[in-house]
Amino acid sequence: MKINNIFNFDISAEDLTEILNNIDHNLSLIDEEFNILWANKAYIDRLGRKYNQVIDKKCYSLWHHRDKVCENCPCDKALKTHKVETNERITAEGRHYLLIAIPLKYSKNKKQIFGIGREITETKIAKEKYKEVIKSQAINSILANFIHQLTNILTGIYGFAQLLEKNIEDEKLQKYLYNLIIASKKGISFVNALKKLKPTISDEAIFDLNYLLISLKNIIKEILGDDIILETSLSEIPQMIEGDPLQIKELIIEIVKNAKNSIQGNGVVSISTEKVNSKVLLKIKDSGQGMDEKTLKKCFDPLFSTDPKKFGLGLTIVKGIVETHNGYIEIKSKKDSGTTFNIYFPSVT
Repeated sequence: MKINNIFNFDISAEDLTEILNNIDHNLSLIDEEFNILWANKAYIDRLGRKYNQVIDKKCYSLWHHRDKVCENCPCDKALKTHKVETNERITAEGRHYLLIAIPLKYSKNKKQIFGIGREITETKIAKEKYKEVIKSQAINSILANFIHQLTNILTGIYGFAQLLEKNIEDEKLQKYLYNLIIASKKGISFVNALKKLKPTISDEAIFDLNYLLISLKNIIKEILGDDIILETSLSEIPQMIEGDPLQIKELIIEIVKNAKNSIQGNGVVSISTEKVNSKVLLKIKDSGQGMDEKTLKKCFDPLFSTDPKKFGLGLTIVKGIVETHNGYIEIKSKKDSGTTFNIYFPSVT
């Protein structure tokens, strides 16, 4: 059908108003003086006002409590360029909006702008929280590794000091060894206390892992690009787990990125879910280069990476998230034979 035929129908002003009022984005019509000539229900509701309290008022006054047009306002720019302009704005109450300003055909030398405002506050919050999750998991992983190494050192000092104490008769040296034993023992007690500082789940909820994977499908495809095929095989029944969906999302994205880096050229990444006894199994498999035994043993170590450009925290973060959710992870991999991640979460059904 040709584009000029699509809108070849009659529609009343009442019907058009009803359609626009049922659109959840902020829709408005403003003049060149930034007076609001019309606004839909979503626009009015988000301002918390009545229709007659909005019409003929300045948009920058209602939304930003200003007495003049905002800097980098897309509506102002569209009036000057006669082109569609977009920009992000933050209201005085801290709400984030993506604004689209569309210049309309002018009549009687009057300029008008049709504005579309899409609220993206939750997306912004999620991105900030996503960064916090990465930072938190990275710090926790490095701390866990540090505690492990320090435990080995202090335990060694404590053990050898006890052996020396039994074989040295010099009272002065015995006194030094005794102080060394006490100090190392205190150090071990301190490290044991640090071990109890485990990362926690920030926003705990019961959710369907299948649904989370479906919602991530487009993001995963974007990460993999055109050369890598994504195959999914999700169980027919919901796979309910408990935890922080954002952290599980981070876990999946990190493994997918790892798969992407491991595949040279064309390849396949497959993701599946199934119920295994009382566990929910998330399996992510790639057709990449795989890992040799040495790399496989060290892949979860903080700051370990075969790529000098990377910090080597991705899989460390993955392991930390899994353990925080009372799960466990298995990796099966061989050189030139791809890699499979089997992640088990406790099922709540």
